[in-house]
Amino acid sequence: MTPVPYIDIHTHPSHYETDTITVQNIYPGDGFAAFSGRNFYSVGLHPWHIGTAEENNEALQLMEEALEFDHVIFVGEAGLDKSCGKDFAEQSRVFEAQAFIAEEYQYPLIIHCVKAYNEVIALRKKMKPSMTWILHGYTAGLEMTKQLAEMDFMFSFGDILFRDNAKAIESFQYLPLNRIFLETDEMDGEVEQIYNRAAALKQIPVEELKTAVWKNFNRIEKTLSGRY
Repeated sequence: MTPVPYIDIHTHPSHYETDTITVQNIYPGDGFAAFSGRNFYSVGLHPWHIGTAEENNEALQLMEEALEFDHVIFVGEAGLDKSCGKDFAEQSRVFEAQAFIAEEYQYPLIIHCVKAYNEVIALRKKMKPSMTWILHGYTAGLEMTKQLAEMDFMFSFGDILFRDNAKAIESFQYLPLNRIFLETDEMDGEVEQIYNRAAALKQIPVEELKTAVWKNFNRIEKTLSGRY
């Protein structure tokens, strides 16, 4: 039987892993490698990169062009960030546009959210999306996590799990396995380290966690099962 692979749901092109299925984040207009069997991509306009409305519209067009490639399988990271100094109204417009594109292409949406959970929740209530919304690099505490979980968000955790006093630890321990992904983001290390820490926090074997995340990925990424 083929071993269940690790899934790194959100990483960056400068970070490479072996024997892991990766979803590397790229920005509109970036180049990316041909499909080799394990290298998938997400493409989106990050709130830190918001420009003028015209520049953003051009970026959204480039994003749609990238989505035509079979191994570009997620939209994002897209989202809202109240700490980055970019025009929040334009962030909101661009985020909503990308959420609509995710629905149009039937791809999951990877979300970057800083101090804007209420606005993300409001858009979800407005849109009632059919596709999965994943909050990446999740750091929020238990009260917010319970609210988001009731609305069927999924959650991706990274090296925050190594910080013993982080609010996200309690959130991670609260969430069922079918709501969880793991990621390296820009961490200097392999996702296996995140899995080992996460399994210890859940008090379960690493293989059980790998199997759960693999099932989650297959559930939301509907073309994957045909490739393995």
